[in-house]
Amino acid sequence: MTEVTNVDITAATEVQLVELVLGVPGIGAQLVTAHGLLGVARLSPHVLAERAEMALPDATRLAAAFELGRRLQMIMGQRRKRLNTPKDIATFFAPRFTMQVHEELWIGALDARNGVRGVSLVSRGGLHGTWVRPADVLRVALELGAVNFVMVHNHPSGDPKPTDEDIVLTNEIEHRAHLIGVELVDHVIVCPSGKYASVFKR
Repeated sequence: MTEVTNVDITAATEVQLVELVLGVPGIGAQLVTAHGLLGVARLSPHVLAERAEMALPDATRLAAAFELGRRLQMIMGQRRKRLNTPKDIATFFAPRFTMQVHEELWIGALDARNGVRGVSLVSRGGLHGTWVRPADVLRVALELGAVNFVMVHNHPSGDPKPTDEDIVLTNEIEHRAHLIGVELVDHVIVCPSGKYASVFKR
């Protein structure tokens, strides 16, 4: 294992940081060159171990480091408590989708001033879509005590334009939510690049 002494981690390269976490010299360049840092962050511990020919505990340690970074980014994003615009919504939820290669649908439960009361994952799908029933969305919103709520899902393809299915689902949920007195504020689609689009403002 590599000895770590007086290392300035803020000045270290991405390759050096990977090797500091692993304690194995030479493997960081192999991983980052082959997959890029974001690509490495998306790999599961088992895939990391297989592709880099490293022990599973080492691969798990590296995956844990990336997960800590992702959670810290999520916490920092939660400082924006009021979700009044599509940009607010996209900024708040973006950290949850940074490394996802499949679609997920989340909701944010809001109070009467659009302050965040809670968030929850409603559905996880594949690369090209996720299936969800309107009842599932409304049930979670009510469980979180929402006065209003927002919906957010990602398009791993990189194109935030709402699909016909996105529009139909949004309209149906908006209608049902209104009937039970819980308003859908917006449905925003985000992409890994940071691009986003509102289904409402099309």
